Amino acid sequence: MFQDPRYIEQLISKFHDGNISSDELKLLVDWYNMHDDSHVTIPMKEFENRDQIKERMLGKLITRIKEGKPVHIKRFQSYRRRWIAAAILLFAFFASWSILNYLRNKELVQLAHTTIEAGGNKATLKLANGKEIELRTDQGGIIVGKNILYQDGTVIEDDDFFNHSKNNEKLILETPRGGTYRITLPDGTDVWLNAETTLKYPSHFTDEHRTVEVLGEAYFDVRSVYRGDGSKIPFKVISKQQEIEVLGTQFNISAYPEQSYSKTTLIEGKVILRDSKKQFILKPGYQATTTAESTELRQVHTANYTSWRNGKFSFDGKNFAEIMNEIGHWYNLTIIYEGEIPNEELVGDAFRNQNLQFVLRVLDVAEIDYHIDIPNRKLIIKEKKY
Repeated sequence: MFQDPRYIEQLISKFHDGNISSDELKLLVDWYNMHDDSHVTIPMKEFENRDQIKERMLGKLITRIKEGKPVHIKRFQSYRRRWIAAAILLFAFFASWSILNYLRNKELVQLAHTTIEAGGNKATLKLANGKEIELRTDQGGIIVGKNILYQDGTVIEDDDFFNHSKNNEKLILETPRGGTYRITLPDGTDVWLNAETTLKYPSHFTDEHRTVEVLGEAYFDVRSVYRGDGSKIPFKVISKQQEIEVLGTQFNISAYPEQSYSKTTLIEGKVILRDSKKQFILKPGYQATTTAESTELRQVHTANYTSWRNGKFSFDGKNFAEIMNEIGHWYNLTIIYEGEIPNEELVGDAFRNQNLQFVLRVLDVAEIDYHIDIPNRKLIIKEKKY
């Protein structure tokens, strides 16, 4: 029956009309899962990949359903193209159908009307005298020099900053839960702050050293700077359990206070990493995990640990608690476990600009039971469904 495109079309039509049986739905899902269209070219917007077009189509379908508009399957001339279109639309229909069924449940009706939205550009700049400047959410970052500028060149007018700059006092850039921001430091080094992260830095660097402190998660693209004699000025990052010294390189640090470890992942260049006992040389493609007892080095797929900077969650290569912590930081949720933390391996990725409903589909796929306490912003992980 899988070879008969007319039968598949009949199932899709039944699915669309809401009168498909459970056996027929299973056949339709099995057909979709066995279908390989990875080599087929699908017309899409410029720079839009196959996952993005699925997400875009899903968003349009949900909007049509909410507005009460019908959803039609476009017919293509050839059976091959018709199968490809059906496969993509089936993905969107299945997600929409699942959401609508969830909405029949009283608890999730509340969730639909009180959605927990994704984070965005949010940060506070704190001066040494305690003054706080709430940075604009329509900007993605600031540039620190003689003045403080937004990335579009707009000057942040603040007389107090000039006094702090003159005295070379420590400044603090802080993102809340559900916030991210970028800063270009006085030496040209770029730092991206993930949610709930604090960066302490001087208003300008000297020829002796460049030192900053980070608590949370940040991505560094360190610029090489030279003294008058031609020697490089080292750049140091102090985190919870690590001290990193670099000359010019790119790396990611994860050092949240609630974590029992600090992780540094090197993308390019070379860094000297010190814990309380030893010194290590970290090479590109390697990650150093430091606990109170020791530091371990391992080779990793670095994109899994830097995808947040590109607006995505990456679940590959991480344990369940790490993934839930990332979701908690971004959506401003407290993660609570009723019992043991599930020993479940989650794979794939998700866009961080989606609301929580879509991201939590990863738990549904893994058959993890959970409950969302919206008023108190809690995600309660229960147990594996059997």
